[in-house]
Amino acid sequence: MNSRDVPRPVPLFYGDYRENEEPTTWFAQFQLSLPDSYTDAKRLQRFEMQLAPGHIADQWFTGLAASTISSFTALRTAFHQRWPLPKPPAYSRAQQKERVMAQVLKEEDIGVWTADGATGNYGHVVWAHKVMRLALGMGDIAGFLIEPALENIPNMLKDHLLCSYSTWQEFVDDVESVPAIKLKRAREELDKERLRDADIARLKAQSASPSALSLQLSQLSLDAARPAYRSALRNPIPSVPSFNYMPTSSNRPLPPRGAGLRGSTFTNRPALSRMQILEKLGAVPHHPNTEMGRRQYEMDVELWHHTHGAEGIPSLDYPYPLRPGTVEIGSGECYNCGMTTDPIHFSSQCVSNEPIRTQESRWRQYVAALLRRTASPAMPGPPRPTYMPTPVQHVMPIAQPYYQAYGPSHPSSVFAVMPQEDPSWWEQQNSWGYQDPGYEWGPENCEGLPSMVDQR
Repeated sequence: MNSRDVPRPVPLFYGDYRENEEPTTWFAQFQLSLPDSYTDAKRLQRFEMQLAPGHIADQWFTGLAASTISSFTALRTAFHQRWPLPKPPAYSRAQQKERVMAQVLKEEDIGVWTADGATGNYGHVVWAHKVMRLALGMGDIAGFLIEPALENIPNMLKDHLLCSYSTWQEFVDDVESVPAIKLKRAREELDKERLRDADIARLKAQSASPSALSLQLSQLSLDAARPAYRSALRNPIPSVPSFNYMPTSSNRPLPPRGAGLRGSTFTNRPALSRMQILEKLGAVPHHPNTEMGRRQYEMDVELWHHTHGAEGIPSLDYPYPLRPGTVEIGSGECYNCGMTTDPIHFSSQCVSNEPIRTQESRWRQYVAALLRRTASPAMPGPPRPTYMPTPVQHVMPIAQPYYQAYGPSHPSSVFAVMPQEDPSWWEQQNSWGYQDPGYEWGPENCEGLPSMVDQR
C-alpha cells in the first residue's frame, strides 16, 4: 500500500477553542491529511472519527441534517458557518505605530549574544527581525513604520546607524552590519555612567534620610569646614584696654589727648583698614543660593554654634556665616532680611516672612559700623567723618552748700567732671560690639573750697 493512501494523523477536534484551538486552522490541516484517493464517503467517515466524543463538535455533527452531510463540500460549508473564518485585525496607522514602538530594545541587550533558533544572534539583531516581521504582518510593505522603530532605539546603537531606509530589509541589514567592537566600547561607557549615577543616587538618599551614615557624612563635612574658620583666627584683634578713671580737680588742666587722667599715656584701640576687615570677612565663603549651597550653609551654621555656643557673639575673630541669597555684608542691606531694595528700607520697615538669624543680623550691624569707621575724607565722593575714640570730659552742674563764718549759707555752683573716651553711636547702641567703660561721675569740689570764694 502506498504511504500516500494513508491519512496523516491530526489532533482531535473539540470545537470549544481550548488551548488556543483554532477551528478553521484545524479543518485546513484535516484536509491536507486526507489522501487524494479518498472519496467523499471516506472523507466524511474520517471527519467523524476526528471529533472528540461527547464534546461540542461531536454534538454539532450528530445534529446535522442528512442533506448537509451528503457531500464533503456541503460539510465544509456547514463547518465554516458554525466556526467562521477569523478576520485579521484592521489596525489604524496610529495603532500600528503603537505596536511597533511597544517593541522596546533594552540597552543591556545590545551587543549581547542570545539564543535565537539553532544558531543564535545578538540581541539587537533579534529585535530588528522581530520588528520587521511585526510591521510586514500588518501590511507595511512601503516601510512607513521604520521611523517609529528608530525612535525606540537607544543612542548606544543609533549612533552607529544610517537612520535613513526605504525598506525593512535595508533597516535590518544596517543593524546587522554594526561592528561588535564599537558596541563593546559603547557598553563600557554605559556601565561607567550607570555606576556614577548609582553613586550619586546613593549619596542623595543618604543626605535625605537621617541615618547614622548621613550623620557621619555631615560630621565629616563639618570637620572639613573647620580650617576655614580657624584661618580667621590667625590675626585676632587686640583686646581693648580697661581704664579705671578717677575724679580729678577742675583746677587741674585737662590731660592731653592720648594721655590718662593723671598724665599717664594710654594706647588707643588699633584701627583696622577696610582691606583688613574685608580680608577677615572672606574667611567664610558666601555660598550660592542652590540646594548644595543651602546645605553647606546649614552645616557652617551648625559648626559655628557648636564651636561658639547657641548664644555666641560674632566678631572679626569668629565671623558668622551669611545665608545664601542675601547680599554681601556691608552693602547697605536691611538687618532683618539681609537684602537691599530701591528705595532702601530699614529693619523696622521690613515685612519679610523669612528673617535672617539673630546672630547674622547682629553680625551685619557690627560690620557696617566697622566699615563706617574706615571712611576717610580722602576717599572719592563727599567727605565722610571718621569715628576715632577721643578722650573727653563731661561736665554737669550740681548743688554744693557754702559755709562761712558769719551769715547765712548760700548755694554755690560747682561742677562734676566725668572723664571718658568718646564712644561712637554704634557702641552706645550695640551691646554685641566692643564696649568702652561706663561713665563714672565724681564731685569736683570734694576737697574744699575753690580758690575764688565768690562763685556767683
